[in-house]
Amino acid sequence: MEKINEQTENKEKYSLGWFEERAFSSLKKVSDGVFDYSDSLLLYIPGSDEEYEKIQHGGNSYHEMVTTPEREYLERIAKDIVARLPDDFEYIDLGPGSAHKEQCLFNKLAKQGKKCVYRPVDISEKFLDMATSHAEKQNITAEPIRASFEELPEILEKTNTPRFVSLGLTYSNYKPQEILKLLANIADSSGYVFINSQIRERVDVERLADIYGKDVVSIATAKLKLLGLDAEVDVENLHANESIEMWCTLKRVTPRLAEIGLKVGDKILLFQSLRPSLEKLKQDLDEAGFGDYTIFDIGESFVGVLLEKPLQNENRKK
Repeated sequence: MEKINEQTENKEKYSLGWFEERAFSSLKKVSDGVFDYSDSLLLYIPGSDEEYEKIQHGGNSYHEMVTTPEREYLERIAKDIVARLPDDFEYIDLGPGSAHKEQCLFNKLAKQGKKCVYRPVDISEKFLDMATSHAEKQNITAEPIRASFEELPEILEKTNTPRFVSLGLTYSNYKPQEILKLLANIADSSGYVFINSQIRERVDVERLADIYGKDVVSIATAKLKLLGLDAEVDVENLHANESIEMWCTLKRVTPRLAEIGLKVGDKILLFQSLRPSLEKLKQDLDEAGFGDYTIFDIGESFVGVLLEKPLQNENRKK
C-alpha cells in the first residue's frame, strides 16, 4: 500500500481536511479517461457512521443478502478457526464496525480454554468505543488502535505473542495482491490471517449489484464530496456492475481535478466489493505465495480462509 503523501500527513489526522487531501492523492489514472478512486478508507469519512450502521442493521436487502448470511456462516465455522489458533494470541480485528461479528470467536474461546487480547483497529472513534466496550463486558482485555490498516506494520510493536489478523468481507474492497501482502506484514512471521469472501457462483450477482446501487450508494457517493463534487449534479451513470464495482461518469470538473488531469466524460471507480469465483480466490492466494492455508467451505455463499504463519513461506512473493 502506498504511504499517504506529505501534504495529507500535515493535516490533523482523520479530520475532514485530512480525508480531502487523501482523496485527491488516492486518485490514480488507470487508462485514458478512467480513474481509480476505490480507496476503501475514504468510505469512513467523519459523519458517515450513521449511514454505515443503517446498512448493517436495517431491514434492507443488503442485510438480508450479505450481513445475515455472513454472520451465520462465521458462527458455523468459528469453532474450527479457534481450534487452529494458539492458546494465547492477539486478535487484530480490522474494521470491527457495529455488527459485532467478533462475538462468533469470543463464544468459542472459553470453551476451548483459550484467551486473547482484543485489538480492534478503525479510524472511527465511535466504532472503536463500541468494539472495546463489547469485549470488556465479557472480561476480554481490549486495546483499541485508531489507525489506517496500512499504518499497522509500523505501529504494532514486536511481540512474542502470535497475532490473529481478521479482515472478513472487507477483503473484497481491495486489490487481492495488495491487501494480502499488507495482511501478511501485519500478522508477522508467527501470525495468522483470516479473510472471507462471498463466492460469485453462489450468489445472484445481478440482484447484488442492484442492492449495492441502491442501499450502499449513500456511502460511496459521500466520497465524491471529498473531491468537491455533488453526486446529483456533477456526475451521471452512477451504478454498480456485476463485478460489484461502483462507477460514475464526470459531467463537471473542478479546477483542482482538472489540474491533475481529469476531464468531463472521464469514468471513476468509486468503490468495489468484489465477488470472486472460488477458483479465482484460490488463484489469488497462490499468486501471493501462500501455500499454507485452510479453506472453510461448507457449501454456503461465503467461504473463509485462514492463512497460517504467512511470512514463513519462502515462496511468498515480495
